[in-house]
Amino acid sequence: MLTLDLNRPVGSTFPVGWTTVTIDNAVEGEYNGTRYIDLFFKDQPETLKCRVWSAVNAKTSEEFAIANLFHHAWAGITVDEATNTATIDDNVRHLIDRVINVLFYLNDDGFTDAVGRVAPVVSQHFTEADVSKLKSSTERYHAGRNKTSTGLNGTADTVTETADVPF
Repeated sequence: MLTLDLNRPVGSTFPVGWTTVTIDNAVEGEYNGTRYIDLFFKDQPETLKCRVWSAVNAKTSEEFAIANLFHHAWAGITVDEATNTATIDDNVRHLIDRVINVLFYLNDDGFTDAVGRVAPVVSQHFTEADVSKLKSSTERYHAGRNKTSTGLNGTADTVTETADVPF
């Protein structure tokens, strides 16, 4: 026999919009030769994750997307004050227990998803103006993307991908 709680709210109770989260787990993977990191959050179900794909600047050949993740989480960073440079140990273990801002949205299928870019929280490393600017940048990135999706019948919709994300 099954029991149904009639007091439970109908629909998704996942967050939508900017949410400050603590990283509970980070898992590194690769798809078709491109690195990604999946982020999972405290007090959120494991089905709600943020996948950050590696992206390389075409002019400088420098990776920036995963580097920004570590920078915005202020994770694995060592600053050399003498040379005014920083190095990043990009082992995912450094991301655990870091606090960041993530933009959650409802995808085309009505499920909560996360934009693959994050923003920092106000701290000694980031001012309120910095955080606001990075949030706006993430919102523009998200608004400018045409997302891939699969229709309810299991067939892929026609898509034009405009972002530097390897799908």
